[in-house]
Amino acid sequence: VTTSPVALFLNLGEGEAQFAMQAVTALRNSGVRVDLYPDNAKQAKQFTYAEKRNIPFVVTVGEQELLEGNYTIKNLISGDKTTVNLNALKDMLSDIF
Repeated sequence: VTTSPVALFLNLGEGEAQFAMQAVTALRNSGVRVDLYPDNAKQAKQFTYAEKRNIPFVVTVGEQELLEGNYTIKNLISGDKTTVNLNALKDMLSDIF
């Protein structure tokens, strides 16, 4: 039985992906199912990928998040988004699933 991830980290460039991978590793080690999109494709393609696989949350790391050490998480069902640090992100995703 394969279980879909609860969140997909978008791949917005090499530096951003490396920073995102640190969170992916920490979340996986905590038992949270997350993935990082495998290549630096257009954002629309990455969102479509998440939607087709019924992944409810997308996490982005752009230039601003990279500078601040934060992550922006978007609920694909409600459209709500918020910017949080890794601990808050871990709490959010652990509480939901």
